[in-house]
Amino acid sequence: MSWRAFLSLVLALIGAASLTGCPEDPQPVALKGQAKLTLLHTSDIHSRLFPYALQIAQNDAALGLGAADSIATVGGVARIASAVARERAKSDRVLHIDGGDCFQGAPVFNFYDGEAEIRALSAMGVDAQVIANHEFDKGALNARTQLYKWANYPVLAANYLLDDPDNPLSPGLENVLQPFTTFNVRGLKVGVIGMGNLSSLSSLYERPSRLGLTPLETIDVAQAYIDLLRPLVDVIVFVTHLGLSSDQEMIRGTTGIDIVLGGHNHIVLQPPQIVEDCGRADETGQHFITLKDADGHPGRRKCNPRRVLLAHSGAFSKYLGRLDLVLSNQAVDLEFPYDPLNGFEVASHQYSITPITNDLPMDRTVAEVLEPYREGLDALVDLDLLVGYAPDGARRFGTGGGDSALGNLISSAMWRRLGIETDFSLTNTTGIRADLVPGPVTIEQMFNIFPFDNSISKMQLSGSEVQELFDFVARRSASRGCATQVQIAGARVVINCKGCTTQKPQPCQTNEQCASNECVAGACVIKACADRIYIGSTQTPCTSDADCGNQPNACDLGRLDKDGKGRCLTPIDSAGSYELATSTYLSQGGSGFVVLKRNTTQLDTKIQQRDALIDWVRGGTPCGWKSEHGTDDGLKACDVDGDCNSVGAGYVCACAANAAQKPDGTCFSNGGCGGKGRCVVRSCRQSVSDFFVASCKNPETSVQLASCSSKLDTCQIGGEQCKYLGCVDRNLGNFSDGRVQMVGK
Repeated sequence: MSWRAFLSLVLALIGAASLTGCPEDPQPVALKGQAKLTLLHTSDIHSRLFPYALQIAQNDAALGLGAADSIATVGGVARIASAVARERAKSDRVLHIDGGDCFQGAPVFNFYDGEAEIRALSAMGVDAQVIANHEFDKGALNARTQLYKWANYPVLAANYLLDDPDNPLSPGLENVLQPFTTFNVRGLKVGVIGMGNLSSLSSLYERPSRLGLTPLETIDVAQAYIDLLRPLVDVIVFVTHLGLSSDQEMIRGTTGIDIVLGGHNHIVLQPPQIVEDCGRADETGQHFITLKDADGHPGRRKCNPRRVLLAHSGAFSKYLGRLDLVLSNQAVDLEFPYDPLNGFEVASHQYSITPITNDLPMDRTVAEVLEPYREGLDALVDLDLLVGYAPDGARRFGTGGGDSALGNLISSAMWRRLGIETDFSLTNTTGIRADLVPGPVTIEQMFNIFPFDNSISKMQLSGSEVQELFDFVARRSASRGCATQVQIAGARVVINCKGCTTQKPQPCQTNEQCASNECVAGACVIKACADRIYIGSTQTPCTSDADCGNQPNACDLGRLDKDGKGRCLTPIDSAGSYELATSTYLSQGGSGFVVLKRNTTQLDTKIQQRDALIDWVRGGTPCGWKSEHGTDDGLKACDVDGDCNSVGAGYVCACAANAAQKPDGTCFSNGGCGGKGRCVVRSCRQSVSDFFVASCKNPETSVQLASCSSKLDTCQIGGEQCKYLGCVDRNLGNFSDGRVQMVGK
């Protein structure tokens, strides 16, 4: 649409978002001098409505969530609500703004479509929220339905043009979305503008869009609403789900923003960044922003750089961000030149993070809203059902940006699944939403790791298409800190983030003629690409690349045979044919995988990725299994704990007769098993026992549930379970072996 038509639309919308006064102060006196404002910020809750177990990473430990590598119970929106209430009580003027993506990430969304999430935020008292990409995971109609029925706060998105409501196919988002809202907080007029996600909504750019949305240029639309609201408000706040780099770009390309509360990247900025707006300058040093006229031609507007605060407050209901601002409309209070057109400027600020830990109480109102959903989940699916035991857990991100243990585990589950069994498998790293926590593995953990209901698609790719696929992966990974954006099995690839050594510049006349989509001085710009790709093995034993004809990285030492040797890998043949297993999300072009979307050989197996992973773990052998033990179950027979020393450190003899429990809950072997015991991992017996003890208590009151017997011998149950639970170890592919090697950082 033209710029003039867009401005007409903006002016037409102003009546839908007029200034609102607080009930207790309908006609406040205009403020002069200093004023305080507190902004509470949550984002990317991803359906983590209930507390959950988390292995604390180093960055979370630094932010106070718990001791590094410990396993703690964190999160839950009832605890967030109590923290919000506490922070409101300590504040003068306060607004709670949410950054979207409250949908998708835990089983409650899979079964209730977002109803519980919106009801919880409404009960919490959120003042405004931006709509984000995962709110559309079950379609635009579902997003509109849930927001229309349950949201008692404004939902914002200024950078979408909505379908004509008279169109019978329109999802009706105009009934729930508005570009901005305003607040009169005890005389301080605050404008809040929302910017929805653009990068992760691939169908947004299809015409006609399945979402009923047309994306608008970020900087153009942001400046239009700044100009619209600037004369009417004292402070302009943007709540965005664009991602960090897009937030920075938006600030530098506009003038007039005071604060940006961002989301989408699941990061915490502590302290917040200070980014200067009006970021371009001409040869004379005069700063300017670029705006388009009615015909779309760029023009310049002079401006003076200002400091804009940019805060991100994390994800998965782990943190509540608090930004305390001292604002002023008097030059004497400011350390930089003051322009009255900008209303109140930020004179000083302080930012703090509240970790959402078990120490926080639960807000009773929010807990009562969620209780029917908790009970409903118990009736619909047994989330506490054990599927395996993970001695060390598994991280979803690998060291050095390469493949991860959890990514390789999942890719192996897809690749080796009965009925799949392709040449190689590939899934997106960002689709893996949680680490595998050490200890008992439950169905609920599988939902947390793989919340999306994506099935596995198979397709045939030529060698040249495989090269194109991994070249795209390289470019996407390079733009994200040279960290791999895929996890694979059955293949090995070297990703060069600075450009392949074997690639030569190709002549071109237009950008479209280049794989990099960039033609400069008659030659295609070389960008990140896949330097070497191997699929399959020659089965030739190797201890180094020299054994494989000196093919670089061709000796796969990740999976060693009994003699400590690997196998030589086979380079792809451009004319060859390779069968790929991937998710339906990627096969349909999600995350920009157009090379897969256009493939005409796709077959949806209808096997969900989550189910493949569950079955893969269930089919694993228990910890301590060896065929040499000569027993039907592969575990060493024993009478007492000492008989298990030959299996390895940390094994005990388990049987129903010898399980006992100390008053503190510690399990121990009391007596012998008459030679009928089996050697199991001590920590498995203990952690499974602890799991059943916790399962028999109300998580909010720790009161024993009536459905559980007080005489339940959980140590006995733990020992017996560990004889059968699949061990999530190297045998299932739970290790990182450098199959995705990142170079050129």
